[in-house]
Amino acid sequence: MIQRHIPKPLANSLDNLYVVGGAVRDMLLGEKPAEYDLITTSSFEKIPFRTFAPSNNGKTVGVYYKGVKYDITRYEALEEDLKRRDFTVNSMAIPVEKDGTLDVKKLVDPCNGKNDLRKRLLRTFKRENLFQDPVRVVRGLRFISEKGFDVENSTLKTMKDAIVDISCVARERIFPPVEKFIMGKYFSKACKVATKIDVEKYLSLPTMNFEKAKVVDPICRWPVIFYKTSCLEGFVERVLPPNRVIYQIKRITYLASEVEKGSFTWTVKIKKDEVHCLIELLRAFKFPTDIVEKYEKIPLNISSYDLQSLGIFGKNIPIVMERIWKEILTSNIANEREKLMNFAKKFNSNKD
Repeated sequence: MIQRHIPKPLANSLDNLYVVGGAVRDMLLGEKPAEYDLITTSSFEKIPFRTFAPSNNGKTVGVYYKGVKYDITRYEALEEDLKRRDFTVNSMAIPVEKDGTLDVKKLVDPCNGKNDLRKRLLRTFKRENLFQDPVRVVRGLRFISEKGFDVENSTLKTMKDAIVDISCVARERIFPPVEKFIMGKYFSKACKVATKIDVEKYLSLPTMNFEKAKVVDPICRWPVIFYKTSCLEGFVERVLPPNRVIYQIKRITYLASEVEKGSFTWTVKIKKDEVHCLIELLRAFKFPTDIVEKYEKIPLNISSYDLQSLGIFGKNIPIVMERIWKEILTSNIANEREKLMNFAKKFNSNKD
């Protein structure tokens, strides 16, 4: 259910309070906002309950109330504030009554954002709005990918011009909208815009594998995008992705390269939750996946503890395990404990 009110303690304490930005956009689209941006003419001291420390150079305070986040910013002139925002679909406001209720009929829309929203059109009210904060260009890619918006031609040109200055902004601000662009339902549409504004040049985000990434599970797109490219180091430097993303890219691309070259090292290194993305990558690049799918379905009937009982220890365990998997996956040996134990003992002796 879409929330049509703001907590009464908050609404009753702040003057000239409005819901603005993405929350208004999402409500008009019939979607539930993940969080709410609020603007007020009151000082932060009037906020009635505990808040996070001010962010955005002290201009915004975050408040959690019953599991919902509210970002509160001060303003002086409502329409001027709205006209300075990134895109018209985010430049609308709904007044909040003292009891916390919202009346969409009182929508404030100086940039004709509601009409653009109806058309699913991404448009900036003023060219300088994107130059003021080049991260807004990447947020535009996010909106295209998440909502399926089209881009107005002059806005597309402005996005292309403004991204040139993105190196001037704090790197930690860039990754969140980039990830939402990568994960979006309409990623295919957003890819075309990303290529036109040259994200590879300015973000070191490779575009050569975009076509392949379109067809895979969104949670597996990162390694597909970076497979067989040399862009990861530059991307890390420019965009500062979290370790989980860097790890996923390195792990899955490494495992894929092992499978591709016919090595069986991956069999003793892969985790169960990594198999899905490995298969997705292999399919995207049209490599055979049968060996990985077979591996996934076979519970190995020997363990490292069994090998230790045979006197196999340390670095010899993964060597023997790798060979056992190879023999099973190539159907040279049955996956039966006694046969595997005998094979392991013999293989280890011959290896020595």
